[in-house]
Amino acid sequence: MVCSIGEACMSASDYAIGQAVFVRTDVPDYAEVTVPFQGLGELVRLCSEARPGMLLDKVVIYATLDQEPRSISLSFLSASKGIRPDSLKQFLEGD
Repeated sequence: MVCSIGEACMSASDYAIGQAVFVRTDVPDYAEVTVPFQGLGELVRLCSEARPGMLLDKVVIYATLDQEPRSISLSFLSASKGIRPDSLKQFLEGD
């Protein structure tokens, strides 16, 4: 059983799926790119790999608990959203 404080318990056999949503910073309109995952291992891989020109915006996880669909969305705020990567060089070098 997987349990969290104040949450219902789910068995490990419950079906879960999700998607990581990335924002493309290399295009003017910040297009979203969604990448699905089937488990925690895939989620960790998706979120830890470098993706040039993209920032992780949110992670959405879907599950079924007692025959009811549930979801949770984890959103992230990036201080560099809207700043071109080449303009960050001066901040990283301390100029």
